[in-house]
Amino acid sequence: MVFQKGDKVSFLNEPLNGVVVDYINDSHVLVDCKGLEMDVSAKELIRITFIPKVEGKHVFPIKKEDKQIDEIPNLQRKPSDYKNLVIGDSVSFMSDNSKGTIVAILSNNEYEVELSDGFSIPANRIEIEKILVEDFAVDRKAIKGKIKKDLKKTASPSSIAHKAAPKYFQHNELDLHMESIIDSCKGLSNFEIITIQLNHFRSRLHDALQDNEPHLVVIHGVGKGVLKREIYKYLEQFPNIKAAPADVKLYGLGASEIHIY
Repeated sequence: MVFQKGDKVSFLNEPLNGVVVDYINDSHVLVDCKGLEMDVSAKELIRITFIPKVEGKHVFPIKKEDKQIDEIPNLQRKPSDYKNLVIGDSVSFMSDNSKGTIVAILSNNEYEVELSDGFSIPANRIEIEKILVEDFAVDRKAIKGKIKKDLKKTASPSSIAHKAAPKYFQHNELDLHMESIIDSCKGLSNFEIITIQLNHFRSRLHDALQDNEPHLVVIHGVGKGVLKREIYKYLEQFPNIKAAPADVKLYGLGASEIHIY
């Protein structure tokens, strides 16, 4: 894809957005990302219509009623309500999901965080969250082998509404139930579970965009609808994508079909 100055872009492998400020060559452009200019490969970018704004300090703005229903942690608490961090802890920023490591304790509620690019910045305790589960490595070779094997199988002909969807075997289906992503989610908060599910969805969607796949069925479950809303909100930045409920007879009420144009 060829980019021009002024194009709004999103990173395929990072939760970052920016604006193209200069054209280097056919394969590289200069991107302004929150005031930091970076030389980025065009293969790592996709053009978007607007740069989504994050409300407040959090990646996933949550309504009060949703917190009560799903018992999602109250992210408006005071610093004293959080456990203290120690040097060496891995943390993520709630505002943009960037990551770093605690390298110094400035006060009871202030920490110095070293980011992955080597820069160190101060951060208040309410701005950062300790990372308990790291991103999962993806074995692409193993996945391709599984796809070839699973394509020989047929999908289940029906699904019962309000129950966990069965495992499907089609390449264009993505099951976001936690048991399909990790072996156990014991000890994880609802916020951490949603974060893992959304990261898994975003990675699969970007693969579909790169491979020019025409559609993708996402099995998100019914529940209280928090995961479904966050998926639809993320898709709003892509002008060439439309999402709608999937075939109820086949998937029940807990799936959406994403069409890529």
